[in-house]
Amino acid sequence: MTSSNDKPQNILMCILSYLGVFALIPYFTQKDDSYITWHSRQGLVITVIAIVVSFLLSILTFVPGIGWLASLVSMLFSLAILLLCVFCMVQACNGRKWVVPGLQPFIGKL
Repeated sequence: MTSSNDKPQNILMCILSYLGVFALIPYFTQKDDSYITWHSRQGLVITVIAIVVSFLLSILTFVPGIGWLASLVSMLFSLAILLLCVFCMVQACNGRKWVVPGLQPFIGKL
């Protein structure tokens, strides 16, 4: 574990960074810690993408003929987001910055 991440408070903030809207807590309270801020930004980007895609898939569930397929895709997408967030939490708690492929431009804009 790195020195930036050895305090229990930092581990809690790393976990909160990938728990949906709870990522706002480390984002606003840990402005002086670039490591925690980076993870909270990535967590917020994942959350926004998950909300948008889930909303679009929920609209597609009402379309006759493909509603069942949209429901299946929605369930698989939710599982994938859950696994991604757990993986990112583990990486953050171990002192690593693992960038989700394709999210780097969005993380920098926050």
